[in-house]
Amino acid sequence: MNFKYKLFANIFNFFKSFSFKKNFVTFIIDEISFNHTLEYLKKELAKKKQFKYNYIYKNKYSFEESKNLKEKILVVFNLFNFFFIKTFRLAKSKYIFLDDNFFPIAYMDFDENSKVIQLWHAPGAFKKFGFDVIDDENLKNLIEQSGSKIDYLMVSSKNVSKIYEEAFKVKNNNLLALGTPKTDYYFDERNNNSENIEDIRAKFDKMYPEIKGKKIVLYAPTFRENKERNNDILSNFDSKLFCSYLGEEYSLIFKSHPKFKISKDKYFINVSDYENTDELLLISDILITDYSSIMIEYAILTKPMIFYPFDFDYYVANEREFYFDYNQVPGPIAKNTEDIIKFIKNDSFDFEKIRDFLYKSYDYLDDNSSKRIVEYIFNNEKN
Repeated sequence: MNFKYKLFANIFNFFKSFSFKKNFVTFIIDEISFNHTLEYLKKELAKKKQFKYNYIYKNKYSFEESKNLKEKILVVFNLFNFFFIKTFRLAKSKYIFLDDNFFPIAYMDFDENSKVIQLWHAPGAFKKFGFDVIDDENLKNLIEQSGSKIDYLMVSSKNVSKIYEEAFKVKNNNLLALGTPKTDYYFDERNNNSENIEDIRAKFDKMYPEIKGKKIVLYAPTFRENKERNNDILSNFDSKLFCSYLGEEYSLIFKSHPKFKISKDKYFINVSDYENTDELLLISDILITDYSSIMIEYAILTKPMIFYPFDFDYYVANEREFYFDYNQVPGPIAKNTEDIIKFIKNDSFDFEKIRDFLYKSYDYLDDNSSKRIVEYIFNNEKN
């Protein structure tokens, strides 16, 4: 694995020897759904200067998953594009924004005039991540070396600054609690208003007519690294029982993690291929999740959440621990589907607890995170 990282870095370092450009911005991102963040950042960057944008989507192409010669040729073409054209533009970039780990930066020699900004793909802190969950010494070294290349690490709250400092091995004075651009979408009145939500819901009703006139319960569990354990997610949720008790009033929709594909079920609607998760959160009336950081975003909407950690003991012992006591999650904890039904029927939700959690997770509750970040960057360097 280090070979690929070093190969990319060496190509980058070679291109860096050419003339540096101040009008390039590169986004190195993991998911296309990250585009909402790009939209707000680009809008703020455009107020300062006209930039040319370069997008590098991590893990977008996999040679192993290519099914035929045509797909393999396409992968080869895209790899060439990735390693040469996009890397050349990256080497010319004044600003490099990340939304995830990108280990090649451990070996990359950035121009002294460039800035590497880690935005991360989730606000707050829930599951342990980064250096805090790594046992492999090689990966630990990569995280430490990568952390030394990060100029700014953005967090949603000072309450989680120490956690991010340790997880990324970034110097404390490089952490900025200015907010995360991803959340600008939810605070933007153009999105989070009744008319827009009604339009999204109308579009959704047209796609899935069977949900029309019903409230939406979104079940969005997290991914298990042990792929076989992902099959337990649906086998431990009795969708038939759920619909028999609540089907007249509620429609159950299921959003799987992008790494996990599920089979059809006549008792719920599979929206796993629906790209805009933000829209799903806006139109959902209740969220059911387990260990997913999606709940930190959903808290912004101050809507009910139910937590269903059916494999808690396994998960903590084999996959991830948490930064705070799981019993402090902002919603009731279910042991089975019967509990979920009971919580919904009895309206067992503590909105004060959700608000307390919200205020701990965010220092700013507005749509100006991108603006604060860009303003800070430009006000603290020579351009």
